[in-house]
Amino acid sequence: MELEKKNPITIPPTRQVGSSSGIFKIVYDAAKSVCTVAIIYFFGYMNFSPAWFLAPLIYSVIKNETKKTNEFKRNVAKTSALQNEKDVILARIDELPAWVYFPDVERAEWLNKILRQVWPNVNHYAKDVIKDIIEPNICLALAEYKISGFAFQKMRLGTIPPRIGGIKVYDYNVSRNEIIMDLDIFYAGDCDISFTIKGFTGGIQDFQIHGLVRIVMKPLIKSMPLVGGLQIYFLNNPAIDFNLVGVADVLDMPGLSDLLRRVIVEQVAAMMVLPNKLPILLSNEVPAKNLKFPEPQGVLRVHVVEAKHLMKKDIGVLGKGKSDPYAIITVGAQQFKTKTIDNTIDPKWDFWCEAEVTAPKVQEVQFEVWDWDPVFSGVVNHDFLGRATIEVNTVTKKGQTDTWISLEEAKTGMVHVRMTWLELSDKFSDLRDVSYFSFIIYSCLEMKS
Repeated sequence: MELEKKNPITIPPTRQVGSSSGIFKIVYDAAKSVCTVAIIYFFGYMNFSPAWFLAPLIYSVIKNETKKTNEFKRNVAKTSALQNEKDVILARIDELPAWVYFPDVERAEWLNKILRQVWPNVNHYAKDVIKDIIEPNICLALAEYKISGFAFQKMRLGTIPPRIGGIKVYDYNVSRNEIIMDLDIFYAGDCDISFTIKGFTGGIQDFQIHGLVRIVMKPLIKSMPLVGGLQIYFLNNPAIDFNLVGVADVLDMPGLSDLLRRVIVEQVAAMMVLPNKLPILLSNEVPAKNLKFPEPQGVLRVHVVEAKHLMKKDIGVLGKGKSDPYAIITVGAQQFKTKTIDNTIDPKWDFWCEAEVTAPKVQEVQFEVWDWDPVFSGVVNHDFLGRATIEVNTVTKKGQTDTWISLEEAKTGMVHVRMTWLELSDKFSDLRDVSYFSFIIYSCLEMKS
């Protein structure tokens, strides 16, 4: 039997920045050509070596290729959001919905239909959240980098709602007083958001966010609506991507666009990435503190010992130098940073940190290694040296781990990490045992001294 032929998914053409009218585009292209000729004439007039053109040329080629690749991915995702699920599977075979891989994850087409119905109302709610909460926090974050004057002008999330790829409801190892469900959410809509920054006007389009959202319905009560409240949060930092328009030529400078993206990720994490949760109170019978201040299940102690064979990113006098590496440890919305070790590819940090863990079975620990570079004209341009991810569940099963991790998205590099899982207890006897043990250690140290 021959397989039924499917119509291929068409990728929408890339929107051209600054092409609102034909006359403006002609003037823009002419001015750009004149500036290029003037720069070349200036270099020739000053008898500069042609080698000075090599680095900008390489950077321009890499930038254009990266931009084309990112735009293609965004367009594929946006097109997939407009198609039915069968076309999504055929177009993105490497990013199948969660219900395909996991038998306990169910499809949720009924929920997607509900989202389409309520999406216009969500637009109005999101507009207030962006203006009243996210905008002030972005201004404070950008102020640390000497960047001021940020403000949203237009905020429209568009007509395409998020899509739920699958839903999992937990029916074991769960308290009888709560209902826990995980939703695989993906948003690739047609939003139209404009902003001003330092006197320039820009915008955000093709905004995308993908992550695992947990909804906890607790406590269950005996009166309507039978559920006291909701807790909504991302289990780990979601993947966020977007396209900058309007002032793309300015914001695509090395480090500045990454800075804006990093600030947006941090604000999302501060709102609803563990241990931060978005509480919604449904009944006056439930104290608000029960939803806003939940207790963690344990503490993860992380010891970043050292790294070896990192990539060389700094340019020395005699060619390729070394790096000034530092590491960032992320557990949900909690982030820790090691000190910077200068001029080495084998740093020894000996850095300790402890992070609260609320959902050890699904949370992850992410390690990112960066090469520190000085801030130039308010722009942070640190070089990426690789990342690694470890599931917290692997540590809770063993109690502690001691391992070398190979860095991903890097040619070379490994990080030596030790982790210990510490469970919390509400028993007074455990506190007494710990106090007695601490007393013995203190006494031994006193006698030794």
